[in-house]
Amino acid sequence: MQIEGQVGYTASRMDVSMNSWRVLIADDDPLVLAMLRDSLEPLQLTVLDARDGEEAVKVAKAERPDLILLDVMMPRMDGYQTAALLKQDPDTAEIPLIFVSALGASRDKVRGLSLGAEDYLSKPIDPEELRARVQMVLRRSRPSPREAPMALGQLEAMNLVSLIQMFEAERRSARLLLARAGDRGEIVFVGGKITRAVQGPRQGEAAVYQLLGWQGGTFQMAPMDSASQVGGNIDRPNQALLMEGLRRLDETPGLRTGLSDPPVRMEIPTALRTGVKTHARPEAAAVVGLLDGTRDLNEVMAQSPLDDWATLKMLHSLRSVRALVPADVAPERRGSARLNVEIPIEYQSLQSFQKTPGFNLSARGVYIRTAVPYDMGEQVLLRFQLPSQETSVKVAGQVVWRNADPKKLGGMGMGIQFVDVSGADREAIEQYMVQCIAMQVSDVGRGQ
Repeated sequence: MQIEGQVGYTASRMDVSMNSWRVLIADDDPLVLAMLRDSLEPLQLTVLDARDGEEAVKVAKAERPDLILLDVMMPRMDGYQTAALLKQDPDTAEIPLIFVSALGASRDKVRGLSLGAEDYLSKPIDPEELRARVQMVLRRSRPSPREAPMALGQLEAMNLVSLIQMFEAERRSARLLLARAGDRGEIVFVGGKITRAVQGPRQGEAAVYQLLGWQGGTFQMAPMDSASQVGGNIDRPNQALLMEGLRRLDETPGLRTGLSDPPVRMEIPTALRTGVKTHARPEAAAVVGLLDGTRDLNEVMAQSPLDDWATLKMLHSLRSVRALVPADVAPERRGSARLNVEIPIEYQSLQSFQKTPGFNLSARGVYIRTAVPYDMGEQVLLRFQLPSQETSVKVAGQVVWRNADPKKLGGMGMGIQFVDVSGADREAIEQYMVQCIAMQVSDVGRGQ
């Protein structure tokens, strides 16, 4: 039976009992409205309709529904604007929202969740999934004493984002056990707050970020016990974890396509790998230890103690300084790691020393950017002071590459190979490079 409302909307009465839930659906597409209404019919709800954002605000203030399903792309006022107005108004601020939109990118979901939405579903909508999400939110807003808490289920029907939000809203203290094929994960909640997590080799936040990427699998709720102490401690609020995790998921495919495909074994030269492992933070050192030429990209990611995003960022960081090379590249063609350092360097040919504020440094030589590069084969004296050294490094070198064309890749300058360097200076250069690379990959491992 269709009933005309006072503000232009319609209500489909599915259950006239006073205890029935009421859900407002705001969407400008009549076919979508009909589909969503039909999908919710088995739940015995009262469904209210609105055709745009402005109408949705009016209906919400007049009817105070238990839940609002909100499209994003609507005329006059889009879903994001509508949500902001609803959350700013004390009369409607407590009404839970679920975005139902064709905009499915992670950045769209992050924006919706940051506006206070309980969930974000991407069209086309699976009716069973929609009913599961709606039931979850309605239970939280007005739980029925006859309903037993959900003990297990499928991640396809209720993903981890929804589960975390449900635990937080109900302030549960429990363990959430997740499984997918041969993989296992566990998240510990205390009063609805995530306090610990573990997934394979990952602990703490890295485990949560990795688990957020699971598109399928099962979940099971278990009581707290002595096993609840597994996993690394987590201090970040749940909402901040979700927003950061969704951002990482959005960036991960692009990071992966920038690395080797098809997979090849990945390697860092032994001496450099050993040095970086010694100076890097434990998680970063563990990833570096995997790069011994026996594992391809998939194997490195599977065994990394970091989530996929952080692992890929670290591999890009190592490749950017030429520290990471395919294991099948011949040693004579590998070159060596090279850093861009902001250390003044003086260089001299037959004239007096000239000076430039920075250069690229490797264990074999330097690359100096200059508009007037020396000729190939010319002998050069170099002098620079490393931050950890009290005395200057003094090296003799030879120009082995030059570029006087500003249009060429790498910029104008010259590559100078060391031909006479003391053992102490060479050791100081190598140690400095190792420490810089270790610091760089450690920062990446922390998500910086």
